[in-house]
Amino acid sequence: MKCWTSSPGSSTLAFSRTSCIRPSPCLLPSHGHGGLGRRIVGRPTRPLLRLLGHQTPADLRLQEKEDDDASSRNSQTRAASNGSSPSTADSGSESSSSSASGAPASPTYSTASASGNGSASSSTPAPAPAVTAPASSEDSKGFPHRWKVVAMIAIAFVLCNMDKVNMSVAVIPMAHELGWSALDRGLVSSSFFWGYTLTQMPGGYISTKIGGAKVLAAGVALWSFGTLIAPPSAHMSLWALCATRVLVGLGEGFAPSAATSLLAKIMPPNERARAVSTVWGGLDVGSAVGLLLCGPLIQAYGWPSVFYLFAVLGLVWCAFWPMVKPETVPATVTAPQPGAEPVSKLPPVDVPVPWGQFFRSLPVWAVTVAHFSFNWGYYTLLAWLPSYFELALGLNVEKSSFLTLIPYVAMTAMMPLVGPTADGMVERGVPLTWVRKICQNIAFIGPAMCMIACGLLTPQAAPAVGGKAAVAAGASPTLTAVLVLLMSLAFAFGAWSRGGLYCNHQDLSPKYAGALLGITNTAGALPGVLGVTAAGYLLDTTNSWALALFYPTALCQVVGAIFYTLFASSERQSWS
Repeated sequence: MKCWTSSPGSSTLAFSRTSCIRPSPCLLPSHGHGGLGRRIVGRPTRPLLRLLGHQTPADLRLQEKEDDDASSRNSQTRAASNGSSPSTADSGSESSSSSASGAPASPTYSTASASGNGSASSSTPAPAPAVTAPASSEDSKGFPHRWKVVAMIAIAFVLCNMDKVNMSVAVIPMAHELGWSALDRGLVSSSFFWGYTLTQMPGGYISTKIGGAKVLAAGVALWSFGTLIAPPSAHMSLWALCATRVLVGLGEGFAPSAATSLLAKIMPPNERARAVSTVWGGLDVGSAVGLLLCGPLIQAYGWPSVFYLFAVLGLVWCAFWPMVKPETVPATVTAPQPGAEPVSKLPPVDVPVPWGQFFRSLPVWAVTVAHFSFNWGYYTLLAWLPSYFELALGLNVEKSSFLTLIPYVAMTAMMPLVGPTADGMVERGVPLTWVRKICQNIAFIGPAMCMIACGLLTPQAAPAVGGKAAVAAGASPTLTAVLVLLMSLAFAFGAWSRGGLYCNHQDLSPKYAGALLGITNTAGALPGVLGVTAAGYLLDTTNSWALALFYPTALCQVVGAIFYTLFASSERQSWS
């Protein structure tokens, strides 16, 4: 009789020619166990052995190789989820297995056990859980690649506002040196927004087509060049300087849509508010850093220094941006929280952008009106605060720059609270639409109340002398402190817009988020042209800071709050 035999403790099966006492089969112990397996007569074929839970020597070698591969994959998955390296997870698993058996661990297979009715049941190792969205190698190191991209975008936004506020501070000594009126100051400050308005929708369209990474790099390079050539242009003429500021605006106009397009593709919904707060918080940090540096730099090296230094920083960023490889972010990002919606990295679309459906959508109009209303206060204060502290409160350029810094520091300090709070409400089950409305109404109602108070407390402006803006005699330290406190509260409340309207484009359509921001930010750029210029005109004609700056801002905030509350939505739209 020919039988497959195996000795106890042996890990292999051997075929031998033996004479059995009777035609009944030989006894085959199961591999890795001391119990008896099913009895088999004659030379078993491989399919029969596999069916009954036994393996031939070749099968055993193949099975051991497959299990080694599966063990390696499982340990890598556990390492990615636990934040440890695969080698650490593997070594821990092996050591625990070896210590339990006293010998190197080997795979265990249960053979079919005989039952009274001749039926057999078998058990095999449980398959590894399916991995729907594998973690990238960057995730296993504790800092996902997508957040490195977010950090670089935030730095670009820091530089973006540094190149906005440098003119807000430099305009004070430039106006004295070049003999500008309040209207001239308004024209120079608003010329940035002429270019900024023009590139919003083109920036959104191009970002949708070719991706935001290239568009953002081109924008930073363009605005840095415009900043670099500003000082010689200022000595040529007022309009030559305005042309350089238009270039800066054209470059910076590409940045919001490019950033939104990138974030919509790489960030899951339950990380979205944190990412948006981080990136748009860079604007507030840039304002604070720019105002902090401009005063001392102008005092030490003259007003041209702030343009040359900030331009060089932008060009350095352009050199480092390709090293981050922003377009190599993993194709699928899985939200870490249960039930969160996964967001796939969407390739540039080839279908036409549905512009007509955008303009027929009430939620899009709600975001557009909110963007216009919010930016009326943000941009007019950004442009006029240093001049306000000089002309209304009688402070010099260095003190004006320092006091203007304080509201932006308050806004920056509020930012770490906004993102986690908004995302936390989403994770606790608060409807996304209500989260956006709550955040945005804080950003509207709080600043409106502060602006009304500032208008009531600010002294009347001194009348212009010889076509030039006159400096007030000076306010008391107590009044100055109260006004700075009110403005700081207004800016801190305004930070909540990062969890409101600035997330809303991605909620409505991750696919067209860049194009949507192009639309709403075009409306949001108009206050930079209309509001900044109108403030200068009204100041010349009324000599009232309340009528020129504070009351128009409060009115816009209230109108924006009402419209956004009635018509805003964060539901994915049918055209997305």
